[in-house]
Amino acid sequence: MNEEKKNIDVFGAWLIVAGTLLNASGETIALTGSERAALKATGAGNAVEASGNALQAAVRSGEPQNRLSAFGAWVQAAGNSANAAARIPLLSGDLQEGYQLDVIGNAVQSIGAATEAIAASSARDRLFREQLTAGYLLIAGGAVIDAISGVYFLKELSQRGRALGWFGGYLQATGALLAADALTNEP
Repeated sequence: MNEEKKNIDVFGAWLIVAGTLLNASGETIALTGSERAALKATGAGNAVEASGNALQAAVRSGEPQNRLSAFGAWVQAAGNSANAAARIPLLSGDLQEGYQLDVIGNAVQSIGAATEAIAASSARDRLFREQLTAGYLLIAGGAVIDAISGVYFLKELSQRGRALGWFGGYLQATGALLAADALTNEP
């Protein structure tokens, strides 16, 4: 990957960090009972994450050795886009449709992050391979926990859903920080 593409890839990684931190902040707001503010913050966070994923996918797509990683980033972008879109029905009161779309988006995002973890662990020439793999695995695990939180909301067990959403959000933020740091420091 040339220097310009690497810089775009790293910029995308830090956009994902910003998005996950915004999303985690929204999950914290939800714990206080401010649902509308939380939904707005998590929606914006997921949109920023999707932008970062799409940037990474676009620059990786042209590199044959990065095809699996590019595919994972596109899948994550789709999942985060679905999560952002889920805020539209949620904010307008259609909780069933909103939480169903949110669960699907989180499941898709998890598949994308797991795919990126597989790609990172296979890249034997990467100096920060283990850290990058761990970051993507944390994102994948956090997205699974977020999906489970949505199931709790669908079952009208919102207190449990909020707690799991908070944990999953911060797990993803931790993973995004690890991945961005690894990509930044990679020669």
